[in-house]
Amino acid sequence: MKTTSYPSKYAQPKGIFTVGKTKFKWYNLANDPTEVSSQDIEHARKCIENAEENFKNIHDLGFVIMHRCGNQYLLLVCTWRSENELWESVYYDGSGKFEIWDRNKTHLPTYCVWEMGIVYHESQSWKKYLGSEREEINTEEYLNDFFEGEV
Repeated sequence: MKTTSYPSKYAQPKGIFTVGKTKFKWYNLANDPTEVSSQDIEHARKCIENAEENFKNIHDLGFVIMHRCGNQYLLLVCTWRSENELWESVYYDGSGKFEIWDRNKTHLPTYCVWEMGIVYHESQSWKKYLGSEREEINTEEYLNDFFEGEV
């Protein structure tokens, strides 16, 4: 049986991305984050801005993982909906533009081993926020708490 080698990747925070009333923490995830082009990021942002979920009109917090997989991307758009559950939309760059990944299945993939490093950090940061008074200062603390490093 042949096994596949899975080298580490690097998670790099890229600041806050605001879409209307929703604020996202943005992460690039890749073998080498410099391979994530500004043009690809712009296409991903337009995808989120025009998403069917209409993030513009929902007061929410969350994070985005732009995961470079070979020459393509997975775009994970995650929100908390002010509660304890993580909501997610997944897009992929299959034809030069980001499209929704139709995952209408009973048992489906969630996060890969690299993405889970970011998701773990975000879950701990959100748990801290949920235990706070949820004032503006607590929101800012959440939005400024990024993960960066090897995953």
